[in-house]
Amino acid sequence: MVIKLLKRNWLICVVALGVLFNINSEAIASEIITYSISTNCKDDRIEPQIKIPINLEIEKEAQKSVEEGHSPWKLDPVFVAQVFVSLQVSPEGITGDYPIKDKELKIIQSSEKETIVEVNSNKTNIKKVYLKRLIKKDSTGIWTVVGYDDK
Repeated sequence: MVIKLLKRNWLICVVALGVLFNINSEAIASEIITYSISTNCKDDRIEPQIKIPINLEIEKEAQKSVEEGHSPWKLDPVFVAQVFVSLQVSPEGITGDYPIKDKELKIIQSSEKETIVEVNSNKTNIKKVYLKRLIKKDSTGIWTVVGYDDK
C-alpha cells in the first residue's frame, strides 16, 4: 500500500517542485505521461487473459486438508503452477516426472495474496499463471490458480 501511494504521490511532488523552481511545465507533463504509460493503471491487480472458474467450497476443503498435513505443496505457488501447467500438457494425468520442470517456472510478481508465475517451456502455450490465496490470505493459505495467459 505504501509503495502504491508513493508511486502516485511522487507525481504530485514533481509538479510541485516544477512550479516551485519554475521548471518547464511541458517537460514535467511528458514525464507524467511516460510514467502513466509505464505503470499498471489497475493498481497492480492481477488480471489473467483466461480466467479459471473457482469453486470456493472445494478450495475450503483443500485448505482444511493442508491444515491436516495433506498436500503441503499447495502452499508453494511455483509447485501449484507446475502441477497446473503439467496437467494442461498431460490432461490424462501425470505419471513419473512432471512435463514442466520447476526450472522452467519463475515468480515475476508476488505479494502475500497474489502471485504471477512465468512459464518458459516449449511444451505449452501458457506464458503466465496467476495464483491467489483465496481462503487464508497469509503464509498458511493455499495457492489457487485463478487464470493464465497464452503466448
